[in-house]
Amino acid sequence: MYMMSFFAIPKGVLKKLNYFRSRFFWQGDESKRKYRLARWNILCQPKDQGGLGIHDLNIKNTALLSKWLFKLLTSDGTWQQFLRNKYLGSKPLVQVDWKTGDSRFWSSLMKVKQNFLRFGTFKIKNGSQVRFWEDAWFEGQGLKDRYPGLYSIARKKFITIAEALTDTGAAFSWRRTLIGPSLTQSDQFSVKSHYQALIKNEVPNLNKRLWKLKAPLKIKVFLWYLRRGVILTKDNLAKRNWHGDISYCFCHKPETIKHLFLERRFAPFGIRAPSSISNMFGSWLEGFNHNIRNIVLLGAASVSWALWLTRNDIVFERKTIYSPLQVIYVTFHWLRTWAVLQKAD
Repeated sequence: MYMMSFFAIPKGVLKKLNYFRSRFFWQGDESKRKYRLARWNILCQPKDQGGLGIHDLNIKNTALLSKWLFKLLTSDGTWQQFLRNKYLGSKPLVQVDWKTGDSRFWSSLMKVKQNFLRFGTFKIKNGSQVRFWEDAWFEGQGLKDRYPGLYSIARKKFITIAEALTDTGAAFSWRRTLIGPSLTQSDQFSVKSHYQALIKNEVPNLNKRLWKLKAPLKIKVFLWYLRRGVILTKDNLAKRNWHGDISYCFCHKPETIKHLFLERRFAPFGIRAPSSISNMFGSWLEGFNHNIRNIVLLGAASVSWALWLTRNDIVFERKTIYSPLQVIYVTFHWLRTWAVLQKAD
């Protein structure tokens, strides 16, 4: 992580790091290869965007390097003055690009510069450090985006505000500062907020209830797999070229997620079963009083977990289940175990 804050990670190194991270996530320190239930880029999406919240190292690297650019623009010090003298001269940062002979550190900063500037807007002092057309200094937008017609016919597209307003530039006395979603409420750059801005996708948060559930993380991840439909039931194994018997261990019907987890599984508890796994996290809960929805979802999670463990005991451990009451017993065991995590709202 320390080196990631100074240098851009080479693509080959990034690929190797993600390979080992993915391998450890799916199979730990075991040498036997295991099934990957979701693509790595999906796992690296934030939880509120459908992923598991594992950090994307490429985006994290960009966010860490961007902090140096923020400090270069907003504070004075020995290293800032050195970089300004060596690389900027009289030019603003936005007009400087990488050139042969630049240090690896500066080259890394230049690689992330556009992404850094994309998520900020500018306040200006005398206009000599801000581009008139390109930078987002007017109501959070660049003039090239606000007036594309004028920009297309402008002869000088990369002039600064001071150059564009030569006659009246001295009358302005504004301070140039980067603002925007990468800053905290105290106007300090945050690697976390910049990372979130870089990775953000406009997708609905369908897993909000799941991640708020007061259960162990292992159970939440299990439910995440279950909702995505990638749990390794026999029908899903068959899709991965497994050639075994796909019959459900309790009957002779094909083992599917719906049959294993939903069909008649909630009847012993006197509850109408959800029509699908997605329904279990959505409209199905709307049929219950608002005050008990989280408890109902926790109960559904414990039923699902008990069914999965019991099924695995039969399939892999060759255990014999003589009565459905054994599943009910396991369900209540997990409810009692998770009870310590529940707190009164």
